[in-house]
Amino acid sequence: MSSEKPVCKTGPTWIKNRLKDKHALAPLTGQDARALQAFLHLVDLYGSSDTDGRVCALRAMWWAVRAMQPSTQHLAKAGIPHVLDWSHEGEIWELMEKAADR
Repeated sequence: MSSEKPVCKTGPTWIKNRLKDKHALAPLTGQDARALQAFLHLVDLYGSSDTDGRVCALRAMWWAVRAMQPSTQHLAKAGIPHVLDWSHEGEIWELMEKAADR
């Protein structure tokens, strides 16, 4: 078993460091924090899935973000490069919104 911490544990600190704001996560409610953790795991799922799995992961990401307050949803987008890479940030956000329309 890997000793590497899961993205749901490392992601929040990474997001604060990326935004250079130690209080970036302060507005998160308990529900927001859990939805952000779920979102990070879903990004990981997207990165390791086939085409059908990616569509499902995108739809699930959309719903996870919708479970967050509108004022905190940008934190989910900011966490995408922690799991995959920088090029995926805008791509996943756009695809996630398109997948929700299907």
